Formats: sequence, C-alpha cells, structure tokens
Amino acid sequence: MRVLGLDTSTKYAGVAVVEEGKLLAQASLQFMASHSEKLIPEIAHTLEIMKIPLESIDIYAVTIGPGSFTGLRVAISTVKGLSFVTGKKIAPLSTLEVMARGLPLTDFCICPMLDARKNEVYAALFKWKDGVLIRLREDSVLKPERLAEWISEKTVFIGDGASLYRDKLINTFSDKAFFTHSIYNVPSPAIVALMGEEKAKRGELLSARTLAPLYLRKSEAEIKFG
Repeated sequence: MRVLGLDTSTKYAGVAVVEEGKLLAQASLQFMASHSEKLIPEIAHTLEIMKIPLESIDIYAVTIGPGSFTGLRVAISTVKGLSFVTGKKIAPLSTLEVMARGLPLTDFCICPMLDARKNEVYAALFKWKDGVLIRLREDSVLKPERLAEWISEKTVFIGDGASLYRDKLINTFSDKAFFTHSIYNVPSPAIVALMGEEKAKRGELLSARTLAPLYLRKSEAEIKFG
C-alpha cells in the first residue's frame, strides 16, 4: 500500500509518501507565498524527483484540522480533487493527533497546542500506553488557562500555541510542564502518511464527497455575516 500524506494546517506545508510503513519521500516547507500557490507544485516535484507515479498512490491522507482555516481548505480541496480524478479514498486525520504521534518515547502526557487567536488555543491531550497513543481529551478550542482542568501530571507541551503561551504554562504547571525543540511544533507529513496507512488497514476511509474540515469554531466571515 502506497500513501500520499498532505498537511497545510499550519504555516508549514508538507508532502510525504509512505509504502508499507517505510518512508519513500518527504518535503516540509515554510511557505512565504500562500499554500494554494505551492502545494500542487510541491506534490508534483516530490513525486517526480522520487519517480513515484501518481497512479501508484493507493490512498490519500490529509490533516483536516484544527488549524489555519485557509491552510486546511487548500490541502482538503487538493486531496478532494486528486480523489475525484483517481477514484482513491482518503484518510482524514486530526492535526493535533499527528503532532502527538511525533513524540513516541515519552512517559509524560502530550498536549499539542496551536494558536487559535483571540487568546485561545486548539488543544488535545494524549498519552502513550503499551506502544499505543491514547487520546485523553478531544480536540477543543479554549483559553490556555483552562488546560488546568485537564492536566494534573507531567506533560510535554508542543506546537506554536505552546511557544506562544510558554510563560503562562510554566506559571500554571510549574515543574509539571515540559517543552521540546521547535521542530516538534509542526505536524510531520510522514506521520500523516503513516497514520493514513494505518487507517486504511482498519477501513477508516472517506470519499471526496464526505471529507470535511474540522474547524472547531466559525470563521471570521461566518461570524460577521451570520
């Protein structure tokens, strides 16, 4: 099984191809231009340089949110288009769960956080148990201080929300708060593809018609125009 994974949920955009659990190709870039201008060329470049024909892709995997509204729309519309053209199914993935999967060797809880603006974050809570990542809290949008209602043990905070509210988290959780290198703040497209492969093997796939973003709250336009 060959899976193409895409992520544009943050200011970075990523493309990766995984086959039977092995990474074949990966590209992750911080785009100065919009994702819409660069994602498709980056997909084409990654497949071309690794000599991977598009028709050899069996499954598409994509982060559906939470994250940047504009970024999410770009990856989701792209993967919908690919799915319509090729007839291949799609594995939808939580951005926050993908981020948590990037820390497989910790005994601590993992709290991925993305800046949601308006003094709020997108956050969830996970913990590894016997080699399996267990979800403790669902993806939510909330004030950073409300994380105190979730967390009572040592926790690793990751994501741009963790960087933005680092001082507040330290003040709230003291020696229970841990932070990692900034490279772990970005969803890995390789993990997107790997998790997509896992979902495919469990039969947890969607068609292009049923794929939808996970925004968690209304966009500014929806709020303004009702």
